[in-house]
Amino acid sequence: NVEFDAYKRIAAAFEKANPAIKVDLVYLPASTDYRNRLAADIASGSPSDVVFMNYQRYPPFADKNQLVPLGDYLARSTTLKESDFYPAAMGTYKWRGAIWCLPGNMSSAVIYYNKRLFDLARTAYPKANWSWDDFVASARAISRDDPGLGRIYGYGTEISLFRVAPYVWSAGGEIVDSTEAPTKLTLTSELAVAAIQRYVDLQLKYQAAPSAAAEKAEDSLTRFMNGKLGMYMDSRRVVPLFRDTIKDSFDWDVVALPSQGKTTSILHSDGYCMPSAARNKDAGWKLIEFAAGPQGQTVMTQIGRLVPSLKAIAESPLFLDPKVKPANSKVWLETPIRPVPNHKNWPAIETAITKELEKAYYGVQSVKDAVQTAGKQAEALLK
Repeated sequence: NVEFDAYKRIAAAFEKANPAIKVDLVYLPASTDYRNRLAADIASGSPSDVVFMNYQRYPPFADKNQLVPLGDYLARSTTLKESDFYPAAMGTYKWRGAIWCLPGNMSSAVIYYNKRLFDLARTAYPKANWSWDDFVASARAISRDDPGLGRIYGYGTEISLFRVAPYVWSAGGEIVDSTEAPTKLTLTSELAVAAIQRYVDLQLKYQAAPSAAAEKAEDSLTRFMNGKLGMYMDSRRVVPLFRDTIKDSFDWDVVALPSQGKTTSILHSDGYCMPSAARNKDAGWKLIEFAAGPQGQTVMTQIGRLVPSLKAIAESPLFLDPKVKPANSKVWLETPIRPVPNHKNWPAIETAITKELEKAYYGVQSVKDAVQTAGKQAEALLK
């Protein structure tokens, strides 16, 4: 695993710089397995000294005082300071007046596109500031039956709130009434419903994206790597995989999300956090400082895994080199990004919304029914 190898390199470099400290890595590649193990370890009072957590996932632990606030550690650090990080990344780890984790990365969702399929469809490559209509036209032009490959689709991705929210924002809608202190979902607004309907139409109306059966037979991520999907939406996380699997079978690049009004995207970020029950807090902080600092982020940038949350690394040739795929990495630094809210029950709320959106996307229920049901489910969780 390329990613695990990178973490091993970071651990080895840290041990070389700190000979008295030994790092034992626990790596669970499946996100559900990792979250279950993390929750069980913290609940039992025997967690790792340092844990890696998405910004949506730490508030339930912070709410129960199961994480150590890192603000005082950061203030005393001689190698890192808060201003070294992009505010978009650092800001989401601030909650209730404390800094809970250090962002090891940041990203936004982008569109990955297969240049060969655009060429075959005689369609221009996507450009910055392209519109939703441009996007739909490209997806429809690419979609066709190929005698050798079977069905080619113009667009595909997993269905989730994270894939839909940027278009709601782009169209002028909101997903909650207050990002800082949400009390209800606002996906039932006319702007939000219209934005989601446009997204759903890609699959239901235009058949430019896989149906539920087609997605089950071969998911969109695999389709893209196999050269059978024109455009795929994801964060930076898939770059090492694409570099390793696609190789020279076709040329690909990235572009900002299409706009339904204004160009925007959604924040993806993982942070290094310290459980309150950690037994070696000073050593744990040293590892966090190292992994989230220039040494750790340099290693992860080299494999393509992340958009650095440190300005100095992100704005360097290491990340922006156009000779290394994707050539247009600067898109991650140019596109406005927004986070989902910090709330102790947000993971459960997000799961409920995603379940209803998926039903709408595959034609099981209307968009209006989906957002109304999600709103009712979220109501109790937001109290």
